[in-house]
Amino acid sequence: MEPTSATPIEAALPSRWTELQNAVGRILGECGLDVAINCPLSLARGTVNVDVFAYDGTTSPASTTIVECKLWRRRVPKQAVHGFRTVVTDAGANVGLLVSAAGFQRGTAEAVKHTNVRLVDWLQFQELYTLRWVRTFFAPTLRSEADALVEYTEPINSRIFRKADRLSPARQAEFRRLRERYSDLGMAFILMMYGLPEGIGTEETPIVPSLPLRRLFGSVDPRLPDDVLDATALRQLLDLLIGHFRAATAEFDAVFGERA
Repeated sequence: MEPTSATPIEAALPSRWTELQNAVGRILGECGLDVAINCPLSLARGTVNVDVFAYDGTTSPASTTIVECKLWRRRVPKQAVHGFRTVVTDAGANVGLLVSAAGFQRGTAEAVKHTNVRLVDWLQFQELYTLRWVRTFFAPTLRSEADALVEYTEPINSRIFRKADRLSPARQAEFRRLRERYSDLGMAFILMMYGLPEGIGTEETPIVPSLPLRRLFGSVDPRLPDDVLDATALRQLLDLLIGHFRAATAEFDAVFGERA
């Protein structure tokens, strides 16, 4: 699996080892893998606990990944790399990922050459899973959260328009005002997935946007909230969009007295 984008999923390196371990597990889980944190494995030489054990039943054949997280101030030495490689081999895992915040000492790359172990930093780990994470978590979540707002703001929606025609004149005016205000936000889902300036995506291979979005649009004003335009990580972008989608949808719901 090769890196697909320099856009990070998370905004920053976790400050504690347990947070790094949980962040790794969270990303893998959102990618559709079955994840166990601090998982005991029975090996020939006894039981060993691994930071993250992930089972991927979506592949054929199924595969397993073991991740070791090192939030050390010093670089990981060759001895630790050899120990992790032994665990991965004895467990019969398909992939071993050693994630180090401070990097690796000289000679460690040779220690894993021609093996199924990869030495990565926090950003490189995220890059390995960015496209899958966008496809399996980011895009479906965004699609679900944006659905109602897209219906309220899309150019033609006869069902919504028929309901709007039965509103009082004051509420009809408010409906038109909200459509004008949130039309670009309603299209943000389409922009995120299929029509960013950097390319065209599909449902199976959505675009992984380069952040911040403000840089992508340049002098073109997409009329999106400033915090969305300035987000620097995908999860941050997702959380911000969800918040704006829900707030805007609630305003439309109030006009109709229900979900239209």
